[in-house]
Amino acid sequence: MTTLRNIIFLVVFTLIGVSGAYAQEISTEEPAPISTSVAANAPLPASTRLTGLRAVYQQFNRCSAAALTIQLSYFGWEGTYDDAIRGLNPHAEDVAVRLDEMIEFAEEQGLRGIERVGGTLDMLKALVAGGFPVLVENIYYDGPDSFRDWMSHNRVIMGYDDTLQVLYSFDSLLGNGEDGQGRPIPYADLDVRWKPFNRDYLVLYRPEEEERLQAIMGDHWDPVYNAEWALEQSQAELDTENADSFTLFNIGSSLVALGRYEEAADYFDQARGLGLPWRMLWYQYGPFEAYYHTGRYEDVLQMARDVIAVTPGVEEVYYYAGLAYEALGDTFRAEANYQVAIQRNVDFTAAIEALARLREEATETPTG
Repeated sequence: MTTLRNIIFLVVFTLIGVSGAYAQEISTEEPAPISTSVAANAPLPASTRLTGLRAVYQQFNRCSAAALTIQLSYFGWEGTYDDAIRGLNPHAEDVAVRLDEMIEFAEEQGLRGIERVGGTLDMLKALVAGGFPVLVENIYYDGPDSFRDWMSHNRVIMGYDDTLQVLYSFDSLLGNGEDGQGRPIPYADLDVRWKPFNRDYLVLYRPEEEERLQAIMGDHWDPVYNAEWALEQSQAELDTENADSFTLFNIGSSLVALGRYEEAADYFDQARGLGLPWRMLWYQYGPFEAYYHTGRYEDVLQMARDVIAVTPGVEEVYYYAGLAYEALGDTFRAEANYQVAIQRNVDFTAAIEALARLREEATETPTG
């Protein structure tokens, strides 16, 4: 019988041989009560800081679990950082956690969550003023070569001060500020590290708070409107000095969210042509989606090989390789890749469903 170890070896061999993350801030006060209401479109206070967040300091490549633990603690969650790691990073080599995975974990704790893109300073301030700490995905680098040292880092925004022109964050890597009540991030420095992730953000809330959160977010509650907003946000950047490969990549990501795969593939081609950090596809999978949906299966496989050549821990690339092999009629390699994706993350729903569907279709196909 073929062992799982042999399956993993086969997948890595066929993908390669054939042709980071961090988090933010904390306090030790009692869990916050149900958040104080902020009326939609009402003037915001000049400053505010949320309290009741728990201090968490991360393990290497475990910033997602740390940031989510911080965010959950605001709502009185009594679980531990280790609980979050087990729920989000079930495999030791997992280097990235998607926001939808965090939402699923939060829902298991009795909360709800939404993820959006195209975030702005004003939106962050409105959410925090409304009593909602916001998890944002940033880049972190600590060296002279930002593209080489570049990696994902999650932090929780929990305050701001218009007079000082700073946001406050809880950061499991960089700390919680000198007073332990929030690490300041100048407004002017926010976007440069947020932009490479299409300015995405995650908001958790209690079920009874949904109506009020919806009022704060306005039209952005609708994911289609939100994707169109993010698309326009990046398109407006094209004619400015801030345009770069991340601008093009973000346009591609928003087009994927809108199901406009041909256009998305073109923008991803341009972004990759200009150059992207080598860890980019550890965290974002828009090019896989665009190329798969436009029949560019060999491009999907080559990207998967490129990722696996430097790290075997990104379960998503095995899933997309499985889709590509399946589309090419190679069900043996497709099944092997789906199996490895599931071995890397036993809760990877898309891979589980793809494997079940593939096996069901195989039993329905007449032989002989």
